[in-house]
Amino acid sequence: MAEEGHEVAVFHRGSARSPLPEGVARIIGDRCRLQDHASSLRALAPDVVLDMYALSESDARAAISALTGVASRLVVVSSQDVYRAYGRLIGLEPGETEPVPIGEDAPLRKKLFPHRGQAPQLHDYEKILVERVAMGAPGIAATVLRLPMVYGPGDRQHRFRPYLEQMR
Repeated sequence: MAEEGHEVAVFHRGSARSPLPEGVARIIGDRCRLQDHASSLRALAPDVVLDMYALSESDARAAISALTGVASRLVVVSSQDVYRAYGRLIGLEPGETEPVPIGEDAPLRKKLFPHRGQAPQLHDYEKILVERVAMGAPGIAATVLRLPMVYGPGDRQHRFRPYLEQMR
Protein backbone atom coordinates (compact mmCIF):
# COMPACT_ATOMS: atom_id res chain seq x y z
CA MET A 1 0.00 0.00 0.00
CA ALA A 2 2.74 2.48 0.93
CA GLU A 3 4.58 1.76 -2.31
CA GLU A 4 1.37 2.71 -4.15
CA GLY A 5 1.43 6.16 -2.54
CA HIS A 6 -0.98 5.53 0.35
CA GLU A 7 -0.11 6.87 3.77
CA VAL A 8 0.19 3.86 6.07
CA ALA A 9 0.72 3.70 9.82
CA VAL A 10 1.09 0.68 12.08
CA PHE A 11 -0.07 0.84 15.69
CA HIS A 12 1.56 -1.80 17.86
CA ARG A 13 2.98 -2.39 21.32
CA GLY A 14 6.59 -2.11 20.21
CA SER A 15 7.77 -5.46 21.54
CA ALA A 16 8.95 -6.55 18.08
CA ARG A 17 10.95 -4.10 16.03
CA SER A 18 10.38 -5.63 12.63
CA PRO A 19 11.44 -3.33 9.84
CA LEU A 20 8.57 -1.54 8.14
CA PRO A 21 8.59 -0.49 4.50
CA GLU A 22 9.86 2.98 3.77
CA GLY A 23 7.27 5.66 4.44
CA VAL A 24 5.23 3.60 6.91
CA ALA A 25 4.66 5.43 10.20
CA ARG A 26 4.86 3.61 13.51
CA ILE A 27 2.67 4.41 16.54
CA ILE A 28 3.72 2.57 19.69
CA GLY A 29 1.01 2.01 22.26
CA ASP A 30 -1.13 -0.38 24.24
CA ARG A 31 -4.15 -1.69 22.30
CA CYS A 32 -6.01 -1.98 25.61
CA ARG A 33 -5.59 1.78 26.08
CA LEU A 34 -6.58 3.12 22.67
CA GLN A 35 -8.14 6.26 24.16
CA ASP A 36 -4.66 7.29 25.36
CA HIS A 37 -3.71 7.57 21.69
CA ALA A 38 -6.84 9.33 20.44
CA SER A 39 -4.97 12.53 19.57
CA SER A 40 -2.36 10.61 17.52
CA LEU A 41 -5.13 8.74 15.72
CA ARG A 42 -7.06 11.95 15.03
CA ALA A 43 -3.89 13.62 13.71
CA LEU A 44 -3.34 10.67 11.38
CA ALA A 45 -6.97 10.99 10.14
CA PRO A 46 -7.10 7.50 8.60
CA ASP A 47 -9.68 6.61 5.99
CA VAL A 48 -9.53 2.94 6.98
CA VAL A 49 -8.35 1.19 10.12
CA LEU A 50 -7.60 -2.53 10.04
CA ASP A 51 -8.07 -4.02 13.52
CA MET A 52 -6.18 -7.29 13.76
CA TYR A 53 -6.60 -7.61 17.53
CA ALA A 54 -10.25 -7.30 18.55
CA LEU A 55 -10.78 -10.59 20.38
CA SER A 56 -13.66 -9.65 22.67
CA GLU A 57 -16.72 -7.46 22.77
CA SER A 58 -14.85 -4.96 24.96
CA ASP A 59 -11.97 -4.82 22.45
CA ALA A 60 -14.46 -3.99 19.69
CA ARG A 61 -16.19 -1.34 21.82
CA ALA A 62 -12.83 0.29 22.63
CA ALA A 63 -11.95 0.45 18.92
CA ILE A 64 -15.34 1.93 18.02
CA SER A 65 -15.03 4.49 20.81
CA ALA A 66 -11.54 5.56 19.76
CA LEU A 67 -12.21 5.59 16.01
CA THR A 68 -15.73 6.99 15.60
CA GLY A 69 -15.35 10.42 14.04
CA VAL A 70 -11.70 9.64 13.28
CA ALA A 71 -11.79 6.96 10.58
CA SER A 72 -14.33 6.45 7.82
CA ARG A 73 -14.19 2.66 7.97
CA LEU A 74 -13.14 -0.01 10.44
CA VAL A 75 -12.13 -3.40 9.07
CA VAL A 76 -12.28 -6.02 11.81
CA VAL A 77 -10.48 -9.30 11.35
CA SER A 78 -12.62 -12.16 12.56
CA SER A 79 -12.33 -15.92 12.34
CA GLN A 80 -14.08 -18.85 10.77
CA ASP A 81 -14.74 -20.12 14.28
CA VAL A 82 -17.92 -18.00 14.19
CA TYR A 83 -19.64 -20.56 11.98
CA ARG A 84 -21.91 -23.32 13.22
CA ALA A 85 -19.72 -25.72 11.27
CA TYR A 86 -16.86 -24.95 13.67
CA GLY A 87 -19.12 -25.45 16.68
CA ARG A 88 -20.13 -28.83 15.34
CA LEU A 89 -16.55 -29.77 14.50
CA ILE A 90 -15.41 -29.20 18.09
CA GLY A 91 -18.55 -30.73 19.62
CA LEU A 92 -19.91 -27.46 20.99
CA GLU A 93 -23.04 -27.51 18.81
CA PRO A 94 -25.27 -30.53 18.23
CA GLY A 95 -25.88 -31.94 14.78
CA GLU A 96 -24.13 -33.49 11.85
CA THR A 97 -20.97 -32.06 10.34
CA GLU A 98 -21.78 -29.26 7.92
CA PRO A 99 -21.25 -29.83 4.19
CA VAL A 100 -18.24 -28.03 2.76
CA PRO A 101 -17.32 -25.62 1.47
CA ILE A 102 -19.23 -23.23 3.69
CA GLY A 103 -20.05 -19.76 2.44
CA GLU A 104 -19.89 -16.49 4.30
CA ASP A 105 -23.66 -16.59 4.71
CA ALA A 106 -23.49 -19.97 6.51
CA PRO A 107 -25.22 -20.13 9.90
CA LEU A 108 -23.27 -18.91 12.93
CA ARG A 109 -22.71 -20.76 16.18
CA LYS A 110 -25.46 -20.35 18.75
CA LYS A 111 -23.20 -21.15 21.72
CA LEU A 112 -20.78 -18.37 22.57
CA PHE A 113 -17.26 -18.48 24.03
CA PRO A 114 -15.98 -21.73 22.47
CA HIS A 115 -12.51 -21.32 23.97
CA ARG A 116 -13.49 -20.37 27.52
CA GLY A 117 -11.52 -22.37 30.06
CA GLN A 118 -8.69 -23.19 27.64
CA ALA A 119 -6.47 -20.27 28.64
CA PRO A 120 -6.99 -17.11 30.72
CA GLN A 121 -6.49 -14.82 27.72
CA LEU A 122 -9.32 -16.62 25.90
CA HIS A 123 -11.93 -16.20 28.66
CA ASP A 124 -13.75 -13.35 26.86
CA TYR A 125 -12.71 -14.31 23.30
CA GLU A 126 -15.79 -14.27 21.09
CA LYS A 127 -15.57 -13.08 17.50
CA ILE A 128 -19.36 -13.24 17.05
CA LEU A 129 -19.72 -10.43 19.60
CA VAL A 130 -16.84 -8.50 17.99
CA GLU A 131 -18.65 -8.68 14.65
CA ARG A 132 -21.99 -7.59 16.14
CA VAL A 133 -20.45 -4.56 17.83
CA ALA A 134 -18.51 -3.50 14.73
CA MET A 135 -21.38 -3.96 12.30
CA GLY A 136 -23.90 -2.28 14.60
CA ALA A 137 -21.84 0.77 15.47
CA PRO A 138 -23.36 4.08 14.44
CA GLY A 139 -20.98 6.69 13.09
CA ILE A 140 -18.42 4.40 11.47
CA ALA A 141 -18.78 2.00 8.56
CA ALA A 142 -17.48 -1.49 9.29
CA THR A 143 -16.34 -4.50 7.35
CA VAL A 144 -15.75 -7.95 8.83
CA LEU A 145 -13.04 -10.08 7.30
CA ARG A 146 -13.27 -13.73 8.39
CA LEU A 147 -9.95 -15.46 8.00
CA PRO A 148 -9.25 -19.18 8.29
CA MET A 149 -7.10 -20.64 11.04
CA VAL A 150 -3.43 -21.31 10.48
CA TYR A 151 -2.21 -24.87 10.82
CA GLY A 152 1.30 -26.25 10.54
CA PRO A 153 4.61 -24.47 11.04
CA GLY A 154 3.04 -21.00 11.33
CA ASP A 155 0.47 -22.06 13.93
CA ARG A 156 1.58 -20.39 17.16
CA GLN A 157 -1.29 -22.04 19.04
CA HIS A 158 -0.01 -25.51 18.06
CA ARG A 159 -3.55 -26.75 17.39
CA PHE A 160 -2.40 -30.21 16.29
CA ARG A 161 -0.13 -30.79 19.32
CA PRO A 162 -2.66 -32.76 21.44
CA TYR A 163 -3.38 -35.10 18.53
CA LEU A 164 0.28 -35.55 17.63
CA GLU A 165 1.18 -36.27 21.25
CA GLN A 166 -1.53 -38.95 21.46
CA MET A 167 -0.25 -40.56 18.25
CA ARG A 168 3.33 -40.40 19.41
